[in-house]
Amino acid sequence: MNQIEEIIKSWRALDVVKLASTDRSAVLALLELLSNPDTAVRLRTLAALAELVEGTDDGTKKFLLNHGLEPLTKLLSDDDPRVVHRTIEVLARLLKSVPLDEKRFLQLLNSAVEVMKNGDTLARLSLIDLFGRIQVPSLSEEGLSKVHSIASSDFLWVRLLGLRVLLSSGRLEGYEERLVEGLESLLLSGNALTIELGIGLLMEIMRFHSTPGAMKALSRFPSILKAVETGGGDVFLRRKAAEARKNLEETLLAYYGSRHDEALEAARALLGDGRGEDALFLLFTIGRTDLLSHLWGDARAAESEPMKVLGLERAL
Repeated sequence: MNQIEEIIKSWRALDVVKLASTDRSAVLALLELLSNPDTAVRLRTLAALAELVEGTDDGTKKFLLNHGLEPLTKLLSDDDPRVVHRTIEVLARLLKSVPLDEKRFLQLLNSAVEVMKNGDTLARLSLIDLFGRIQVPSLSEEGLSKVHSIASSDFLWVRLLGLRVLLSSGRLEGYEERLVEGLESLLLSGNALTIELGIGLLMEIMRFHSTPGAMKALSRFPSILKAVETGGGDVFLRRKAAEARKNLEETLLAYYGSRHDEALEAARALLGDGRGEDALFLLFTIGRTDLLSHLWGDARAAESEPMKVLGLERAL
């Protein structure tokens, strides 16, 4: 048994941190323990690494990244969920100030995909949060193709991970519909953690992605946010949903207020999807209720009942 392992097994993590902060060979010995068959050793090693990363200089962090990323990403597939959660914590602390190049970013992304497929909800949410915080490097065509493949996955959580990366890199265009599907699933899940994630992603789109496709996608969410806001769930989430709906109203007004033709096109698309309430919300928001006559005419031309299609029957 080497000195580092002996210290780890005796619960003297602070002694390891102190030693590793000045001795690179101690860091390497610590990283070797990540593959120890004893779960307790792996957990204590991760705890020591978390403390080391938090209090060390950028040089040591880069050394940890160069030598520790591979063993850390392997632990994302550990059989013990505690190890997975602690590994994500270490990665979050490490990557907070140390950027990844494309090769390492894709290495981490590939490992995260497996967690999206097989991990628990907390691990999935933590990794999506992690990829929202780290800087996406400049990606080659091959790298972008990999991200696009993930964002097009039929598996919801894998798709959300890919979309999270596209959001962070500002490359959402063309994937708005996939994002809508994913966010709807989150907001309608009934799970407080996933609903909070969905609201957070919506707010981010409002702030940073004012493209025509993104705005058209956002116009589909007023009724869903209203359902969360008026539901019987968590009070905190209901308040967040109310705030998000108010921000959404302001965002739609800022974009469509001077783009009335686009607004009518978006309203027609909503109507075609059976989202009469959202179509009305959009037109009322931009103060163009006179455009209702166009939707009314569309409903009559389709031999539908206008009151029902536009959602007015329920309102009355």
